[in-house]
Amino acid sequence: MLVKFFRHGAGSGAGPLNYLLGSDRQRADAKLLYGDPVMTEQLINANPFKQKYKSGVLSFTEQSDQFTDEQKMDIMQRFEETLFTGLEPDQYDILWIEHSDKDKKYEVDQDGEKIEGSETGGRLELNFVIPCQELRSGKSLQPFYARSDLIRVDAFKNIINQEYGLTDPNEPERKRLTNPYVNNAPRPTPYDKKSKSTKEEDDEIIANPPNTNALKEAIDRKMLQSLTDDELKDRKSVIKFLGHLGLEIERATKSSISVSHPAMKRNIRLKGAFYKEDFRAANHQPRIIEELQQRYARTIESRESKDLITWRKGMEIKKEYHQALYVDIKAPEPLELGIQAVLSNNKPYAEPVKTETPTLKHSFGPRP
Repeated sequence: MLVKFFRHGAGSGAGPLNYLLGSDRQRADAKLLYGDPVMTEQLINANPFKQKYKSGVLSFTEQSDQFTDEQKMDIMQRFEETLFTGLEPDQYDILWIEHSDKDKKYEVDQDGEKIEGSETGGRLELNFVIPCQELRSGKSLQPFYARSDLIRVDAFKNIINQEYGLTDPNEPERKRLTNPYVNNAPRPTPYDKKSKSTKEEDDEIIANPPNTNALKEAIDRKMLQSLTDDELKDRKSVIKFLGHLGLEIERATKSSISVSHPAMKRNIRLKGAFYKEDFRAANHQPRIIEELQQRYARTIESRESKDLITWRKGMEIKKEYHQALYVDIKAPEPLELGIQAVLSNNKPYAEPVKTETPTLKHSFGPRP
């Protein structure tokens, strides 16, 4: 699963709704899962702020029919919790629409023609639209700001992928060796490991390493990115790159390079295809990816623990932020209905007035 947030959000509510449901609200393979499209569109149009809405998608490589409704609900609700922690359900509006029209599969006959009725559901996409306004006060509400929310949302993505056994886009073997964002594709995207925040994290680790393993992993990520950017050619370029990272070359053998770091008491021995004497970028890319994939698989438990700690810490910070921003906002008092309303007006009545509490009907029930 990937989490994508789109850049657009300053126009009218018709824009995202027409795309998600079709201009006639009859888009094929689009399913309303939660919310009221009419209300969401009206809230966006009435929003006085420049940023009127935030939209995005939870995108899966798995087919839509591989998930139950309960599983979709769980993922959606936990994503809302990640964005809106500290807020009550009546303080924000969100619209969820499922798409299943991407990468559909079907069988063909001996002539290569599509067999009628053999088509299966396409990839699951859970699209969301959020008006950028807190509903009790009318104040601006920013559901996602990359600089403060990226790490927490990225941790949520990792937790869901691991828990449900979904495709992990962070696996080295799935990394693209070219930049997939050379056009005007929506940004920012929490899964993009070339993001500014991730670069800054690795720079901080290399400048102030907490331990040897963390330093080695940060160096390897820098190496992989440099290889992706076509900056590494041979061992000479590797040694030069290590020098740019502030590392002192202490020893170079046929199979490794040892470097020293001002903050580390012992030299760090770097092993792997990057650091071998016969390293040539063009010949070693598949082998490097394989080695990084094996190392990634070995660290699954430590990464799970780190993601959970990161998510919980981020949730505490975001909750405090929301509660401080909307501290004086209280829920409106409930209306007096039925008997109590009659008694308060001192009006005679013949029989007790029966009242029922209205139930909101949604595909998946109320939000958490």
